[in-house]
Amino acid sequence: MNTETALTVIDRIAPDSGLRDTPLAGVQVFRVTDPIDRAPGVYPPSVCAILQGTKRAYYDGAVHTYDAHHFLCNAMPLPVEAEVPGASPEWPVLGLLVSLDTTAMGETLVAYETSQVEVVSNTESTGPGLVVAPWDPGFRDALFRLVEVLDDPVALHVLGSARLREFLFSVLRGPAGAILRRRLGKGSRMGWIVRHVRDNLAEPLAVDDLARRAGMSRAVFHRRFKEATSQSPIQFIKALRLNSAAMLITQGLSVGGAATHVGYSSPSQFSREFRRHFGRAPREWRELNAELDVQASVP
Repeated sequence: MNTETALTVIDRIAPDSGLRDTPLAGVQVFRVTDPIDRAPGVYPPSVCAILQGTKRAYYDGAVHTYDAHHFLCNAMPLPVEAEVPGASPEWPVLGLLVSLDTTAMGETLVAYETSQVEVVSNTESTGPGLVVAPWDPGFRDALFRLVEVLDDPVALHVLGSARLREFLFSVLRGPAGAILRRRLGKGSRMGWIVRHVRDNLAEPLAVDDLARRAGMSRAVFHRRFKEATSQSPIQFIKALRLNSAAMLITQGLSVGGAATHVGYSSPSQFSREFRRHFGRAPREWRELNAELDVQASVP
């Protein structure tokens, strides 16, 4: 299989703009047909391979571009801003999104770590949890072999799980592997803590409690957390809450509902911090971004 054939498969699965599930758990394909201005989102742990077009991710003051030559690997939930330049119905952005929050990833990582193979990392990183890496031959071959079974129901049933693990193995073995092993592998307490924060935004999230869960003193936890996310715990939690709220408001949830969903009990505090973070009040944001394509929040 080559790029042209892979694009044909994705074009068939996702004929319209948006994110589409495939029969293989954890694997989705997407199409973007209009440019998307820079917008907030929360990237899940995932690998995004674009076969046509370009996307950009902004995190911690840096911008990184991924396209048909570079893939995005995100090892933990991160509050980012993203944009899709140049997409059109005639030249849509087409790609594949593979979740890292799956049993397949856990099993592949355990098998890889028990091999005790050392890999040299050669990556460009916006922060220790987010990396843009070049397509190497192993990644390209595994990607095309994965896309190939998506178009063949019999092969998908027989080989789908194996092809997915082969793809995940190619990522672990390649230039982004060191990042994944550090943030998802055994003993990765910060990766677990960040996922805990993402899954419990509506609950109180005290730094002392998170440090206790990690088995660290507050000072050590603060240092390790910043090493993992490039932000302090308080900064990260606030950004994750506000980016999540902005996405929910864009998707039609009321301002009050979004505030409650991400853990704000005071509407005035939510509005004040939202305005400070985005430069606009929540209701203004909803009016200005009513037509915003939520694809901006997809890696």
